[in-house]
Amino acid sequence: MGKIRLVGIEVMARIGLLEEEQYAPQDLLVSVELSYDFTNIKESDEVTEGIDYRDLISHIRNFSTAYDGKTLEKFAHLLASEIKQIFPVDKVRLSVDKPRYTKKLGLKEIRVEVER
Repeated sequence: MGKIRLVGIEVMARIGLLEEEQYAPQDLLVSVELSYDFTNIKESDEVTEGIDYRDLISHIRNFSTAYDGKTLEKFAHLLASEIKQIFPVDKVRLSVDKPRYTKKLGLKEIRVEVER
């Protein structure tokens, strides 16, 4: 068993409660931690026996671009569930940061975390 952690994947998504957020995509940062069995890839050293980071990042960006919703909670839940269905992983931990409104709200960060 092993883990892959990709931190701060930059994506664009239409997400938010405010009207201005619903019309213009905004930056989000997605981080994922995937737990899965490294047995095959550690023996073969072939990426086809594991998870290609490029495919995972591309999938996360495509999901985000197509997303149109209001809450980070739903975004995170749907993305984590989809990753678990598509990629050969035992567990997905995912966080989404929404930096656009932190200063406006007097916060250091806005983050939602889920685990599937």
